[in-house]
Amino acid sequence: MSVRKLFAGLLFSGISLLALSGCAVGPENNNPTQLTAQWVDPAATFEQKTITGLLVAAVVENPTNRRIFEDIACDVLALHGIPSTPSYRAIPQASNLTILGGGLNYSALFSAARLAKASNVLAIHQTGTKTNVIYDPGMTWGPDPFWGPGPWGGPFGPDPFWGGWAIPPSITQQNIIESNTELVSVKTGAVLWTGAFSTVSNQAPITQALQEYVGMVLQAILNNGFLIPVSMPNYQIQPAAKFNPQSAGNAGALPR
Repeated sequence: MSVRKLFAGLLFSGISLLALSGCAVGPENNNPTQLTAQWVDPAATFEQKTITGLLVAAVVENPTNRRIFEDIACDVLALHGIPSTPSYRAIPQASNLTILGGGLNYSALFSAARLAKASNVLAIHQTGTKTNVIYDPGMTWGPDPFWGPGPWGGPFGPDPFWGGWAIPPSITQQNIIESNTELVSVKTGAVLWTGAFSTVSNQAPITQALQEYVGMVLQAILNNGFLIPVSMPNYQIQPAAKFNPQSAGNAGALPR
């Protein structure tokens, strides 16, 4: 790979990171997904951290949800100029993504990745669910009665008309979906990065939640020093054609 391509990839990785930082990751943006833990291979080489394409595999029970997730993930990656392919094109049966015991079927995934000319597999799989109960004790202003003027303009004193105000206590139940995402090298079979995520279900429309999930994954990968010397994204303006002085004299001539 030429130095020019690597420099272009490094530059675009930085631009992508800046763009993603405007739509990601904290609760201040009401993102239903949070990154709870992550690990990156400390021995990963520069070559291993150079991603030239991704095979996206969503390991979920529902085959329809799998295809929806993989399509949305590839759309988000394409928006940032990252070549990606959904795994269902080469592995239509979701059961073939895993082996007995629930582990990833790396053999099938790597074969599909090579067909797609992807350097890495991005595998997302649900690991469990839990319920988070939030108790709000409420708030009171009191005690009752307050001191204040009488209800009919009488003298100041304790009066029920100026009694305390209160917000009653409440209990909120959140359903949390826990998932894990792995970035695996097709060449070596090594797991280069893995992250654990928690997503509050029904907090955002499903399409928006999946888009924000993939955006958070991509931001975490870039934050850990991975380089993506990608093709020009489809929203970027193409450079103008170079000026040819030899054809300048015929600029006004009609084609023959």
